Amino acid sequence: MNKLLHPLYGYPAAAREFISAIGQCLRLLSTDHLPDANLQVPENFFGVNVAPGDTPDCDDYILARLEELGIKQVRMDFSYDSPEGPAARLLHRLLEAETDVMLDLLPPLDEARSIDEDVDAQQRWRKFVEDCLRNYAGKVALFEIGNTPNRGKWSGFSSRGFLIANHIAYQVAADYPVQLVGPNVSDFEPLYNASYLGLLRRLGATPALHSDNLFVERVLEPEAYDHRVLGTLAREPLKLNLVKKARLLQRLGQNVGANELLCTYTCWTIKRLQRRSAWPEQKRVDYLVRYLALAAASSALTRVYWGPLICSRDGLINDGTSDYPIVDQVSFYQRVRGEVASFKPTPAFAALAHTVKRLAGARCINADHDPKGVSVFYYQGKHGDHFLLAWTRDGQAWPLEALLPAESLAHAQFQDASGKPLENPLVVTEQPLFIDLDGPLRSGSCNKLQTQDISEVIHLSSPDWQSVGFADENWYGAHMLRATERAADRALASRLHPDLLPGLPETRVLRDARNRLWNVADPRGLCDQVTVKLNRVKGIKRFTYRFYPSKGRRHWNNACEMLRKNVATPLPLAFFEAPERPGVRDSWYLCQFIPDAFSAREVYAALNRGEQMYRGLDKAAWFELLSGFVCHMHNKQIIHRDLSSGNLLLQQQDDGTVIPMAIDIGRARIWSGVGSKVRTRHRLLDLIRIAYKLNWQDRARFISHYEAHLGKPLSPLWRVSFWYYDSKQTLKKAMKGKRRRKPPRG
Repeated sequence: MNKLLHPLYGYPAAAREFISAIGQCLRLLSTDHLPDANLQVPENFFGVNVAPGDTPDCDDYILARLEELGIKQVRMDFSYDSPEGPAARLLHRLLEAETDVMLDLLPPLDEARSIDEDVDAQQRWRKFVEDCLRNYAGKVALFEIGNTPNRGKWSGFSSRGFLIANHIAYQVAADYPVQLVGPNVSDFEPLYNASYLGLLRRLGATPALHSDNLFVERVLEPEAYDHRVLGTLAREPLKLNLVKKARLLQRLGQNVGANELLCTYTCWTIKRLQRRSAWPEQKRVDYLVRYLALAAASSALTRVYWGPLICSRDGLINDGTSDYPIVDQVSFYQRVRGEVASFKPTPAFAALAHTVKRLAGARCINADHDPKGVSVFYYQGKHGDHFLLAWTRDGQAWPLEALLPAESLAHAQFQDASGKPLENPLVVTEQPLFIDLDGPLRSGSCNKLQTQDISEVIHLSSPDWQSVGFADENWYGAHMLRATERAADRALASRLHPDLLPGLPETRVLRDARNRLWNVADPRGLCDQVTVKLNRVKGIKRFTYRFYPSKGRRHWNNACEMLRKNVATPLPLAFFEAPERPGVRDSWYLCQFIPDAFSAREVYAALNRGEQMYRGLDKAAWFELLSGFVCHMHNKQIIHRDLSSGNLLLQQQDDGTVIPMAIDIGRARIWSGVGSKVRTRHRLLDLIRIAYKLNWQDRARFISHYEAHLGKPLSPLWRVSFWYYDSKQTLKKAMKGKRRRKPPRG
């Protein structure tokens, strides 16, 4: 055994490589983070991870789906029980179909844990590797050795065990004409990559190709800068996005002679997406296409293998089961669960098939990429067609008129990420848009993108609704349109112009004090009534609001963001503000009117009167319902900050179901960045207000229901916050009473 594997020599060597890794990474921090243009996307750039089912019909299914995807490159995990089991059967079928297979050789979890000390375990590993190479050398394209060495709880490997496994594998491979791949570090942790590559070079086990599971799921959006490398403050200076990460990892491999970089596993799990989006399946489609376009344009990745083909949690095809293996499939995608009859392709499957069809072999002519705004990639397809792939960051929109000349736009055809034709897509959104042109762009690129202020207004892009911006000489804002009737609704939107709103017949005045709130008959004829809010700015607020967006915009942005996060609030229809000094001028906000609605204030009043039931629900059911909504809102990283019982609107359906929704949301704070977290003190800001009208016994019951939804208890000191708020409200009421009783002068 190589002396470097002995602790006496190995630990000092590991320390030297770690120090060297730090130096390498620091030198590479200046790597460019913007995608390249004028490059060819390789035909074999797209791959997918596969695993066998228990029966041969699963093999048939996998091969048929690979053909649908247009993918001939697969990666497959192979362990000690694989040569005599379903894995060997699937591998045989794949090789018969002339599929390009990368075989990941790995020991079982228990064997990996003992391989650093157990000589017998080392011998079993040697025999396994030798058998695999003898049987499949010359047939299998690539062999990956081990997996996720930086995730010992998944793979079982210690650092020394991983090096021993690689040393043995490379000794065996010396007798076979094969290419070995590694070290398969999981996520972006470049110190592991550089350290392992350096140590493998010392062992004479330098991989021919460098592999990494280049996830960006933890930052959610593929374009986002990673905040978890050196902290939030370093996020902007470092600009560690997908493109820069890929280039940095590639150069670490080049330092030891492994010139090509493979991403061997990447995906977004539905579970994680559900925390941030009301439409997780659509978000997975969005991120898949955006990731692959950026990965190809990095010019650093040779191939990307998408995560499991078939899996209920994170697969392109849902296997119809609810379980998940103990060992994470990133580390060992051992088998497919479920029956073939229950398999169902997800929208992401269709999106990958369309992306492969359009991008494989295409030449990227130009890449306009704003990491905080709009991305537009201009391609010439392998058949000579010219097209654009365009998208924005989440919650943004960019008008197509500002993207393309009118002549090009008039003859363009549009497809969504799955290849479905689209009619009248007025804006580019977070959902990738394929734009087929009738020929090459005369200028060689699109109109210059000036998107500095694009993030100031949050837009909603859902299966049912699409918002678009609005601007004229006097007003700036946005309109909400039906997704299937964009053009018709845009033509009607002028009827909601702020200059016309004061003249519309009022059906009901809801409030007329500091701000005015009333209902009007919908002049568009799309619904019965529209709720209009005129946000007046008076007194000291003409100064303080200089530093804030207008209240109309705040209402709109918060409403769109809440709906994006699956937190109910009346649908925003429009907002308007003055283009100049918007915060200190009156602004407008229009939203959907909710008929037959009542508030939690009415519920509390009935309960405080001693009524046992109100609208078919008893006290416990009401507390369960209201606390559940508040907890759900908090878990979605939203704090209302003015959640009085009057601001929690309730609508009862014909079947008795009650739907809560938040209103008067202009003060709400929404944490949209990944890594942000609502704290207990933030939660209490809402809880003390929503439970203020309750007595202490009912407050404790409400908090108990909230804790059950939260899954953990709040601090026992929650009562202190209530006492403080009670005292403050008592003092405020007393001061108001004194002012009312003060006799007039003279």
